[in-house]
Amino acid sequence: MLQHESISHKVYDLLKQEIISNALSAGERLVVSPLSKRFGVSSIPVREALFRLAAEKLIVLEHNKGFRVANKPDANDIAQWQQARLLIEPAIADMVLTNITAEEITHLRNLNHAMRTHQYGPHYDQYSYFINLNAEFHKHIVIASRNDLIIEMYGTLNYGPQVGRFHEERGVPDLQLLCDEHDEIINAIEQRDAELYRSKSADHIILGFDRQISYTISK
Repeated sequence: MLQHESISHKVYDLLKQEIISNALSAGERLVVSPLSKRFGVSSIPVREALFRLAAEKLIVLEHNKGFRVANKPDANDIAQWQQARLLIEPAIADMVLTNITAEEITHLRNLNHAMRTHQYGPHYDQYSYFINLNAEFHKHIVIASRNDLIIEMYGTLNYGPQVGRFHEERGVPDLQLLCDEHDEIINAIEQRDAELYRSKSADHIILGFDRQISYTISK
């Protein structure tokens, strides 16, 4: 029985974990009434959780059919995320380097250190910490642009939760390499070197998604 103000968030977390860990299969229907009975809550927090998951593209809302679990992203989806991120993250170099503060740079280093030193396992509840921190790392850089429209546009990509679906049974196999790339981005920001930041940011996006595609093929 889930009781208190964060009921909707708890339902969201439980369903998200089940989707990413493949406990709920692609195409499986998610019906409000049975879910309400299962979690012992009213329909309102369940609906809120489902709409939040739909916004993250982990589930799909179909007209006259209701909610279903979204298909796992394929190589084409990953390529589109890569293209979209390349249009945003390297391109905001001048804005980020102009506006970012020393405290924000320190926060980036702390996030990367936390990612690097945490112990991960092969299942979602064991590597979700990385997914969340990695998403915060990149969002924090975009926020430093101080451009509300760019920040909002970046937020609609929702690639973090989706990419998390590729880590199930793998954990975070390229952790040290990924964190090394983060360090290179932070160093470029700290040096206020826009060209270096653009290069390291683009390389990180391309290499990261290339690794995701290799996961897709191997699965």
